This record gives sequence, C-alpha cells and structure tokens, in this order.
Amino acid sequence: MRGLFESEAVLTQELSVRVINVSIGGCLVESRRWIEVGTIGTLRVRLGTEECTDDVEVVRCDAIQGAQTVYHVGVRLLKTKPRQAGSIRHAVARCVISLDRRQTGRVM
Repeated sequence: MRGLFESEAVLTQELSVRVINVSIGGCLVESRRWIEVGTIGTLRVRLGTEECTDDVEVVRCDAIQGAQTVYHVGVRLLKTKPRQAGSIRHAVARCVISLDRRQTGRVM
C-alpha cells in the first residue's frame, strides 16, 4: 500500500484571464490575481472559432499602476507536445503564414 502514495500529484486551479496579445512564443494576459513567476499551467483560448490550448510558464507578473488588483502576466508557450491543430502555437503560425502570403501577394 505504501507504493500507492509515493507518486507525484498535481494541484489544479482555474483562473479566468483576458488575453491582450498572442505571439508565436508567448502571450500577455490580464489577471485579477497575482501569479508567481515560474508557475506552470495550461492556457485555453478561443482564436477565431477555434479553441486552442498550450502549456505555459509564467515569466513575469506586473501590477498595473492605478488599477486595483490588475496584473499583466507574461507567459511563455512551452513545447511539451508537438505543435499540432488545436494548439496556440499552431494557430498563431497559421495566421503568420496567412498574413505573410497576403503581404507578399503569393498564393501557395
């Protein structure tokens, strides 16, 4: 019975945030709660009509001057699984390619 309780456990907590900016490497979100740098989590966002998720790591959390309990949180998109349909990294890469094609006038 002792071996049953020796494995690691994960504590999860949901937190609603507002997405301010999304890039191929990370996101800036706004939170009503301070989040410790180094926190690992999963970010789930709706990009257009597609719901996308990726694992993230908090790299900064800054209180916004003049705002009561509002924080800008920078998260880095982690490469814990391949970039695939349904991931934030895949959706952003697809948008970048689409914008590049429109700007250069190329159709592939």
